[in-house]
Amino acid sequence: MRPAAFLLAALSAAGSALAYAGDMTYYTPGLGACGKYNKESDRIVALSPAQYGRDANPNKAKVCGRKISIHYQGKTATATVVDKCPGCASGSIDVSPAVFRQLAPLDKGRVRVTWGYASSAAVKVEELGAGQVRLLLEDDEGEDDGDVVLPPVSRPADEYDSDDYDDGDEL
Repeated sequence: MRPAAFLLAALSAAGSALAYAGDMTYYTPGLGACGKYNKESDRIVALSPAQYGRDANPNKAKVCGRKISIHYQGKTATATVVDKCPGCASGSIDVSPAVFRQLAPLDKGRVRVTWGYASSAAVKVEELGAGQVRLLLEDDEGEDDGDVVLPPVSRPADEYDSDDYDDGDEL
C-alpha cells in the first residue's frame, strides 16, 4: 500500500473509532462534574461514565471542555462537555434543553443519536514522491495551520529520530 493511502486509511479508521450511538436526553444543568456552573441556555453535554472516564479529580477530566457533534435525523448540533451522566449507558448523552431543542422538540424526551468528538482541524495528505508524504493541517476556516513532512518508510518507526523530520518551514 502506498504511504498516502495507508495514512488516509489509518486516519479514517481513527475517526470512525470515535463515533458513538446512544440515547440523548436533556436535563437541568447546574454545577457540572467539570467544576463549572451552567444554565439551560448553554450548549452543553454530560457524557456517560464510559466516555467521561474515571479521573481521580473529575474536575480535571480529559474530556472537560471538548466539543462534540451530535447528529439526529439530518440535523447537527455542537455541545461542550461539562458534566458526567451517571445514569447514562455507554454512548448515551444528556444535554441541555438548548441543545436538545436544536435537534428535536423537548416533548420527545429521548431520541436515538450518533455523536463524535468535533474536529478543530482537517488533515490533507500530499504525496511528494519517492515515498515521502506531507501532512497539511487546516483549521475550520481552511486556513493553513502548518505541515509536517514524513520521510520515506524504509525502516521501522522506532529507528527514526527527530532529525528525520522536516520542520515544516519549506513548502
